[in-house]
Amino acid sequence: MAKIKKRGESGAAKNYVTRNQALKKLQISLSDFRRLCILKGIYPREPLNKKRANKGSSAPATFYYHKDIQYLLHEPLLVKFREHKAFAKKLAKALGRGEWALAKNLEDAKPVARLDHLVKERYPTFTLALQDLQDPLNLVHLFSTLPTNPIPGKTLVPSSIIAECSRLISEWKVWAIRTHSLRKIFLGVKGVYYECDVLGQGGETVKVRWLEGYEFQQYVPTDVDFRILLTFLDLYRTLISFTLFKLYTEENLVYPPPLDVELDERGESVGAFRLVEKKDNEGVESSGVSKKAVRKAIRGIKAGASGTDGDVDMDEEEEEVAATSEEANEEFVERPSKDQENEDVSTAPLTTYNSLLASSSNEASTSKQNLLFSPYTFYLSRETSSRTWEFVIRALGGKIITSLSAPTPADAANVDSITHVIIDRPITAERMREMEGGRKWSWIQPQWVADCVNKQKIISSEGYHPGQLLPPHLSPWDGEGEVYRPWLDEQNNAITAAQEAVADEVEDDDIEKDAPVEDDDASEEEEGEEDSEEMSYPPALLASALDPENPTLLHAAELEAEQNGISHGAFRNQLKEAIKANAGAAKAAESKRGGKKGEEDLRKIMMSNKKAKLYEKMQYSNKEKAAEKANLEKKRLAIEKRKRKEARA
Repeated sequence: MAKIKKRGESGAAKNYVTRNQALKKLQISLSDFRRLCILKGIYPREPLNKKRANKGSSAPATFYYHKDIQYLLHEPLLVKFREHKAFAKKLAKALGRGEWALAKNLEDAKPVARLDHLVKERYPTFTLALQDLQDPLNLVHLFSTLPTNPIPGKTLVPSSIIAECSRLISEWKVWAIRTHSLRKIFLGVKGVYYECDVLGQGGETVKVRWLEGYEFQQYVPTDVDFRILLTFLDLYRTLISFTLFKLYTEENLVYPPPLDVELDERGESVGAFRLVEKKDNEGVESSGVSKKAVRKAIRGIKAGASGTDGDVDMDEEEEEVAATSEEANEEFVERPSKDQENEDVSTAPLTTYNSLLASSSNEASTSKQNLLFSPYTFYLSRETSSRTWEFVIRALGGKIITSLSAPTPADAANVDSITHVIIDRPITAERMREMEGGRKWSWIQPQWVADCVNKQKIISSEGYHPGQLLPPHLSPWDGEGEVYRPWLDEQNNAITAAQEAVADEVEDDDIEKDAPVEDDDASEEEEGEEDSEEMSYPPALLASALDPENPTLLHAAELEAEQNGISHGAFRNQLKEAIKANAGAAKAAESKRGGKKGEEDLRKIMMSNKKAKLYEKMQYSNKEKAAEKANLEKKRLAIEKRKRKEARA
């Protein structure tokens, strides 16, 4: 006898749970549940049949996977949430009774939830963490620019969090300057976009891109739920700290880098941090070679000491041990013990170790010679963003001077070494000669630096002088396939359709007017000029004329007109003419195809499925042949027209 299934015990009703059911099962508040879902990466789901998932009820509800809620039952953060709830009750009771000593003791023993295990859980490898580093850097940059007290008497974000975000961003930039990993920069509307190449696991290069807002006074809206943003920020700060520890360790540097208080008080952001190399047990500083390179050299020495080529290869067991040790060293969170590192270094022969240091120093010197701004020294004018351009120039090997005063001979030598002055305001020639004081400086606007970085070469400063109209500053990521831009396919299709429509219209006009034109040369020249004007429309303009309501195509057409040197008024007139021409061509084509479409539909209705597919194949081949014929006919007409013009000439 078959078992009767009860309602709500299988299918969607078992696979999904509502939010209220999840709260009852986890026994936490709604705010804690939201925070837990953000930290664990669990999101609401949309079932195919909401009524079945809600066990027959049609009331609106938010659904989650049942297995995700079961997964949350074993989360250690639940214990911390309950401990914090008990702590809040005890603290409120102590404050209400006026027991200040007890309240202070409770505050000192406040439970703190650590998110280290979540970073290890969500990003098991270092490469995965680097690939997901864009959003953390963006959010940390945003919080680092917030005011510490935007509303009198009410602080939305604690000042300690803002200070920590500023420290993390400075440490990230210090690492980028140290490794010279900056590759691209773009000055956008929202801020400055950067891209760095970071070496991940297995020698894989990961491109990390982030956005940094301009240095303006930030307006903090009061209707934003900062609790949700701070929850994301807690996870992102932990992730960036782990990532920076790994990057600094690979460079054999101490993390966190020590902060120079005097430089920090003078307003230095990136320059206030000092990079210190790690020391061994004897207190001797290492020579800048990473531990991973040393371990690889030691393995090569051991393999070479075995004698012949046949003995160089390790046994299968030794290969497995080496592979597992490499994987352990490449783990994101795992750190090698100090004893093991010291043993590896001590077992290496001294001569080979010295040769390794010499080779690494030679590689470093050659890489520095290939940097763009290494021979130059830049002076940043006071109206330019020192936070942006100091980072960009120093990341590519250049030197920065922010003050022309020379109280000491060393400062005077620095002023004499200036080669470029970055200025972002109009300035007279007399003032320029006065500031130079007999020296020869190159006066440029900040965009010159960004264009040099994107083109990876030093370009001419013509057109970048103060007060001049700058050339178009285009995104360096267009056309590389790194950014998903679905509007490009739409634009290309629209351009192709517009070109075909204009070509068909010109072809029809030539065929109809070809006979009488031979007797009247003047009318033929006028028609040729009109045809050339129609065919002279740029591709982006034709695409925008086909879809005038699309802002993306309109923006592309405006950029194209700006590159071609066409004024805005002339561009608007051309766009109106192209829209009218496309509308006329569309009406003519629709009137021609309207009668045939009804007949084709009736034919398909009376056909079987097999014959309908065969008919579609025949229609497709006929269209291909017709298109090829039309293309050849178009070429023939163009050749004949050119011959007639040459004969008249």
